[in-house]
Amino acid sequence: MKQVLGVLVVLAVVSLAGCMPGKLFVEHDYSYEGQFKDYETFNFLECEFVDSTLLGSDIQDAIRHQMEARGYQVSNRSPNLLISYNIFRNDLRFRGYQQPVIKDWVVAEDADATYKRIDYNLDEGTLMISLIDADTYQVIWKGYASRVTRHPNYKNNYFKGIVRSIFDQYPLLATARK
Repeated sequence: MKQVLGVLVVLAVVSLAGCMPGKLFVEHDYSYEGQFKDYETFNFLECEFVDSTLLGSDIQDAIRHQMEARGYQVSNRSPNLLISYNIFRNDLRFRGYQQPVIKDWVVAEDADATYKRIDYNLDEGTLMISLIDADTYQVIWKGYASRVTRHPNYKNNYFKGIVRSIFDQYPLLATARK
């Protein structure tokens, strides 16, 4: 009887594991051109394809929360950073880079640091967040998580945790000059 019960438990675990969504893949890249020590303020990039749904609102609120938690302030006039985000609903081929840890690079600002190209095949449902230098319009940091839409019910602050996972890759704090 104990063997039958053990087999049933193993079968139940295996069948449940097949129904669970895949683990998120989270990564980031940054530009050596970014002036990370100078950024204090941000706002969202205005474009005609902004997601105005409740889902977009949840994502934008989560991004705002993460930026403010790092000491950045929302600015409607001349922000240092513009933020863009998008959900790619289909699989995505994407070129990323292997680089030094961003926090270490900002301290050292190693002019000889190199990029090692990595080609990713990201699964459907990739949330990509870009930080753009407002003066140069250059993307200075990009964080992304794939498989975000595999969860059967992504309401009730679901994206808050995903955005947090992405921003865990961005450990920099705003530089408040007084």
